[in-house]
Amino acid sequence: MEDTVKTGISGLDKLLGGGLNKGSISTLSGTTGSGRSTLALQFLVNGAKMYNEPGLYVVIEETRDSMLKHMNYRGWDLEGLESTKQLTFLDYPAYEVDQFMSQNSAIGELIDTMGIERLVIDSIMPVALLFATADQRKKGFLEFVHNIRKWKTTTLIVTEAHSQEGTKLPQTAYGLESLTDGWVHMDYSYLKGKRQRGVEVLKMKGRRHLMKRVPFDIGEKGIEMKV
Repeated sequence: MEDTVKTGISGLDKLLGGGLNKGSISTLSGTTGSGRSTLALQFLVNGAKMYNEPGLYVVIEETRDSMLKHMNYRGWDLEGLESTKQLTFLDYPAYEVDQFMSQNSAIGELIDTMGIERLVIDSIMPVALLFATADQRKKGFLEFVHNIRKWKTTTLIVTEAHSQEGTKLPQTAYGLESLTDGWVHMDYSYLKGKRQRGVEVLKMKGRRHLMKRVPFDIGEKGIEMKV
């Protein structure tokens, strides 16, 4: 498909039915330790190195320095990608997240200036805490997603979620997946006597994605999976 944006992770792209829709916004949910931030950053690294698509990582919960220290997998060369402006980190401390909601035009200007095509927001939790009630949060998230859509980037928004037993869908903290075009869930389950990471595409508008959970590993080069 002409408007397909590949993650560059071959197993994940197969799971997605080829990749993500260009300009789409997807929820990337998961439990602690499931590899959400690694997958999100690998999406940007692959975009820059394999498809010449500049990426922006909006870091709210961690910092740019922490990510370079803990997630600079072999061959990624994050500092090199930064120097050529193929990858940009934007630190937003949790105590300044209210400015993130009110400075959409500034971020939009950065996206336009640098030709950003891929965007990651990690994570939505500090944004959710700005709202006193569930109704206010839903209204705020609607506006938030609407503003992001104006930027025309292919976007992943990271959020916390808990896996459910059996056939039940995962339980996300804030219900963001109902407002976005796609929903990719990652888990860190205890199966057959050991911990195993897995990923599943639960929703992806306009794509015939596979309907199954796929196990994966995080190795020296990042996320690896076979479908």
